[in-house]
Amino acid sequence: MRKRFTESRTYEEAYMIGKQRIDDAIKIYDSYSNRGGGDFIKRPCPFCGCEKYENVESFQNRYGISKCLKCSSLYVNPCPTQEVLNDYYNNYECNTMLEKVYKERAQKPENTILDTRIETIISYINKIAKDNVNILEVGCSNGSFLSRLRKRIQDRGINKDITYIGVDANDNAVKACHDESITLISSTIEDYLESTDTRFDIVWHSELIEHLIDPYNVFKKINYVMNEGGYMIFTTPNSASVEMKNISYNVPRVLACNILPPMHLNAFSTNNIAHFVFRSGFFLVDISTPGQFDVEILEMEKEHLNNKYLLQISKLTEEEKEMVQEILIMGEASSHMQCIVMKEY
Repeated sequence: MRKRFTESRTYEEAYMIGKQRIDDAIKIYDSYSNRGGGDFIKRPCPFCGCEKYENVESFQNRYGISKCLKCSSLYVNPCPTQEVLNDYYNNYECNTMLEKVYKERAQKPENTILDTRIETIISYINKIAKDNVNILEVGCSNGSFLSRLRKRIQDRGINKDITYIGVDANDNAVKACHDESITLISSTIEDYLESTDTRFDIVWHSELIEHLIDPYNVFKKINYVMNEGGYMIFTTPNSASVEMKNISYNVPRVLACNILPPMHLNAFSTNNIAHFVFRSGFFLVDISTPGQFDVEILEMEKEHLNNKYLLQISKLTEEEKEMVQEILIMGEASSHMQCIVMKEY
């Protein structure tokens, strides 16, 4: 089985970032919880809006985790305020480490995950009938993906006048952009969507919505700034995956779990995403779980597994491992979920 995981980062980098994420999560919680309240807020279910929930296992004996009594989804509750999150994303080491990984990944000539995403976006750009196309990346980091997309479109000779805009709350990441042909804006997503007059035909975001305090409100605002018939393409962790259902969110992980405050606040899944996009005013075009890392992660995290069948994966041949990964993809049981939705026209 080809090792796809290391196309993104080395195993050592993954373990170091995972450990730093937990250290930073504890540090920022302890810092703000000692200020006397107001920095963590109760919220209704971010998926369905229900205010009834039960408490489940907390994260690192600090952050509260709730399970909605209506849709059974998990979410961080009480949730850090935007002030806390701004501090976290701009001043904590784990995010600096991750930016370095993203920048190095973007500079590689080939990357299976990024190239597959780019091909998906291009296929939907080609569905837009008009010649002028506005593309927005929400949570663009340093613009590396948007730049890669722009260069691929240029190389293909696609005959459209395309404007590339990205927005991210991490000011340090935005300042690290080196592509003058794209426009990056340092702002919270909510503030940008409320202030922009631009209307978009393609909106892209990757591993974003699990970070948001109110993803429903953001999706409603995105819907408003999109042109009719425009497409939103996004990815997010799938909490219904085999990997995430069998490895606790409280153990050190090589990739971030669907619950990892103050970063990941909402556990989206193939079970709750359709209702969420309908509620937000979109038509659902497609849901898939095209992840490539599940088998590798299950091998790397085997000390945290209790399922006797999953523990046998490391004993399989490379061909058999490849087959298991494909079965997880086909069964929508991979930990990586991709959704394509359309604004009604």
